[in-house]
Amino acid sequence: MLTARRTYEILENQSLWAVATHVHDLLAAEGIPHAIVGGVAVCLHGYRRNTVDLDLLVNREDAVRVSDIARDRAVRVKLVLAGDREGPGQPTVFPDPANAVTMIEDLPVLTLAHLIQAKLACGLGNLRRTHKHFADVVELITMHDLGKAFATRLHKSVRAEFKALVQNAQG
Repeated sequence: MLTARRTYEILENQSLWAVATHVHDLLAAEGIPHAIVGGVAVCLHGYRRNTVDLDLLVNREDAVRVSDIARDRAVRVKLVLAGDREGPGQPTVFPDPANAVTMIEDLPVLTLAHLIQAKLACGLGNLRRTHKHFADVVELITMHDLGKAFATRLHKSVRAEFKALVQNAQG
């Protein structure tokens, strides 16, 4: 099975993987809850694609410390704050990273349901990025063989869009 780490090696993007693991090790040593979100999370959940930055979900009170730890890395580290809206004008918010994490390849990653919900909310809230976010969701649906019943794990505001994407992925 092709791992996310191996994917980034093949794509000659080892620096992204190195930053992800190093920053995680530093944050874990400090006891700071965090979760990988965005493109790296999508890759860790099975859709092997490249990205150029590392998105980290952290609590607002930890943002300054995390920013200091992540500063001056070979790859840009973007912070996503728990409690912030997942997309402009959307009712969903990013969860506390301590309560929405699964470990994949020894890294804390936003759970599949939370990741899909965030991708849908971001896509619905930002038309310029809709296709990219929805493409990630369609690939995750395919990789995990998700059906419409998975929608019950998502906020009601994104369920209809998820079901439509399931229909498109299957059709």
